[in-house]
Amino acid sequence: MSKKNTVSKKVESPDNIYTQQVKNLVDLVYPQDAGLGSVYEDARHFFSVTPSLEDHAHDLKMQINSLRQTQKAPEKVEQLKQKLKKAQLKLEEERLNRVSRVHDVAYKLLNLCEGDSYEETQLLSAKFLGTIMLQTRGKVTGFQRLHQRLKPLYKAVLTLRLTDKMFQEQTVKNPYLLKHKDALSRFDGNREVLEKWRAGLAVPLICASILQDIGLQSIEALVLLRGEDKELDEFRVLEAEKRKALLKYNYQYTMDYLKKGLGIPKYIGNDKDERDEFVTFHKAASQFVQVIAKDAFVSKSGLGELLKIPQIYTSIVLSTKPDYSRKELPKGYLLIEQLARKGVLNEKLAEAFIKIVGYFPQGFGITFIPVNERGEEKNQYECAIVNRLNPKHPAEPKCRVATRNLTYIASGSDEVVTRARNLFFAANQKKLMRIGKDRLIEIMSQLSKDFDPEDVDQLVPPFWEPNDFFSFKKNQNMWNKG
Repeated sequence: MSKKNTVSKKVESPDNIYTQQVKNLVDLVYPQDAGLGSVYEDARHFFSVTPSLEDHAHDLKMQINSLRQTQKAPEKVEQLKQKLKKAQLKLEEERLNRVSRVHDVAYKLLNLCEGDSYEETQLLSAKFLGTIMLQTRGKVTGFQRLHQRLKPLYKAVLTLRLTDKMFQEQTVKNPYLLKHKDALSRFDGNREVLEKWRAGLAVPLICASILQDIGLQSIEALVLLRGEDKELDEFRVLEAEKRKALLKYNYQYTMDYLKKGLGIPKYIGNDKDERDEFVTFHKAASQFVQVIAKDAFVSKSGLGELLKIPQIYTSIVLSTKPDYSRKELPKGYLLIEQLARKGVLNEKLAEAFIKIVGYFPQGFGITFIPVNERGEEKNQYECAIVNRLNPKHPAEPKCRVATRNLTYIASGSDEVVTRARNLFFAANQKKLMRIGKDRLIEIMSQLSKDFDPEDVDQLVPPFWEPNDFFSFKKNQNMWNKG
């Protein structure tokens, strides 16, 4: 092997740059291994270590006050003051690091899901959501941990798009949101609106989404979930009392973290007026994060539904329940629809959300009946992957075709799969019963290395698993023009 070939093999990555960036961002929020530095590790540190640092600072203050009252040992007072200053500096440094990290994640996410136009932003958001979904493989060993790690960023992108939809449909009523009512004009080249939207609304919404359940990283919540000696399965179905206790811990510690663990970033500069403006701006943004997160728990003003609706949808799409099934994924919209009908969710907001996501999640594997050049249905099926948001009809997803004559292709076209040709709907499966079981087993074995012939309970699959397909770099660019 030549030296050139050796070098190229060494640096070759199994993923394209965008997929690498998405995976790296997931690790910055919730890594698989501890010790890498992440948003979730910052929270665990705050809940487990910070209280002792605060207690230490409090004790020093008490000692200083006591000595001052007796007017004794001025040298000792000075020593204690130095120790107190050091402790306070450490606490402030850690707080600023937490703020900096979560804000850094927010801006990195915006770079991955925001474009220069409304249309490009929808495309990049579909790309981000699809790339997240295509990391998953269904109900395999460790799926629950992976889904748990993927959820925060997935929710955040959906929250951004739902907020934009509100602005588009002019249904915004909240005073803080109304300050950003011209948010969509950021796509008109208005730099000032863009910066104000990013710092004042997008970053707070992303932070609120990512940290919505951060209270589950508290010591009490982790002990309840995992047991004192980590002997319990944290993804088990909890009894009513324990679930109630967990919800209480989550709310209490999430709000505690948002109020005390974060706060505003550090102002850099010497201009007093500029600093005052900076502090006022970021205090309002920080307060907004607390208000929207609280309302997502207590549901009083309706503002929290911007977080709650994406959270409910994500809990289906990236479920951590033991009975998780890929076949249930398209029912995420159904749950939103039902809750809106019951009055649990705002009907207009739920409707707006379903317009964005449709029935089939980004990255979902669609099986469909292709047509010939005359528009006649063929006696075969092909595979595609949902790759666009905002379908004209919720049941008719925009997809990238992944096979031709049931052979993988890297250069498929984009196609809207109509309801009448989508094999997820049982009525359409009857059209292809002539394929035959032996041929089906042969086909499915080619398309998935995890396929088990014993799993064939239908002659025509209602969906397929695209993870194997997406694991090849050449297939990871399904959001180009196609």
